[in-house]
Amino acid sequence: MMANQYNIFIAVDFFNADILFVANSSGELSQQIITAIEKHELASEGAVRLYRTSNQSFKIIQRLMLRYQLPFHEAARPKGRDYENQTINTAG
Repeated sequence: MMANQYNIFIAVDFFNADILFVANSSGELSQQIITAIEKHELASEGAVRLYRTSNQSFKIIQRLMLRYQLPFHEAARPKGRDYENQTINTAG
């Protein structure tokens, strides 16, 4: 049950500011990144940061980014002790 909670996979630009791709699986996210690299659509030549989070956390992050014009790293900053249970940095 816990594994299903983290069902949103996110690729963020190298500077951790903008969400580039969102997917429901790591394979789907990888394919989006590979396709963008092949089409030369990534300014960073494929250097992205990968995250895995819950749907609820993702919606909150999106809302904060839009409402307050925040970069991803500010909107996703830990806001309390429950944060670690909501978002996992899959890049290590």
